[in-house]
Amino acid sequence: MWRLWLGLAYLASSVLSPGLANAQTPTRQPGASADIRTANGQSIATATLTQAAEEVLISIAFRDRNALIGTHAIHIHSVGQCDAPAFNGAGPIFNPTGKQHGLRNPNGSMAGDLPNLVVGPDGVAVYNLSAPGETLQGGASSLLGGRGTSLVIFAQPDDDTSQPEGNAGQRIACGVIVAGAPSGSSATAGNTPDPLTAGLIVAIGGMLIAAGFLLRRSA
Repeated sequence: MWRLWLGLAYLASSVLSPGLANAQTPTRQPGASADIRTANGQSIATATLTQAAEEVLISIAFRDRNALIGTHAIHIHSVGQCDAPAFNGAGPIFNPTGKQHGLRNPNGSMAGDLPNLVVGPDGVAVYNLSAPGETLQGGASSLLGGRGTSLVIFAQPDDDTSQPEGNAGQRIACGVIVAGAPSGSSATAGNTPDPLTAGLIVAIGGMLIAAGFLLRRSA
């Protein structure tokens, strides 16, 4: 009988091992995030920033896909502060290498210069872009170092040449870039097995204990 118990326990553990390993594998969390708010304090989007090999990937998830229809300048600014309504506290565009503004500038652009945010008439739920040369780690190009940084959205498009901000008009939305996942997401998601898996773990443990008890009795 004890051999049957051992066989069943071994079979169950073999079947469940891959699932348990996956259940305990941490879900990769974003390196940073920003809650983007308008001048009246309304949260319109959450930006998730992830470190890639030679750039920072930025994914902006809008709460209302029609919130920003049109073309708007968007920059990374050099201070982690978003004081409504003008958002002047965000400072100038992030520029650790001392360049001039404009993606079409022949002498190279500022580190915080990003392509225009272009939202068609049907709106958009998620908008993806990247910041080449930036990092969420250490160094002068870190978006999390010094006084921090912010994502700032403007009323008008960036003409990619005019100083200092591309003739883009007023700053209409801003989000401080902070380390970690967006507020409300679980940093430990993926480490906790689901209830079914947890129950199976308990059952396997019980079978192994029973098998050990039978082995001692038959010895």
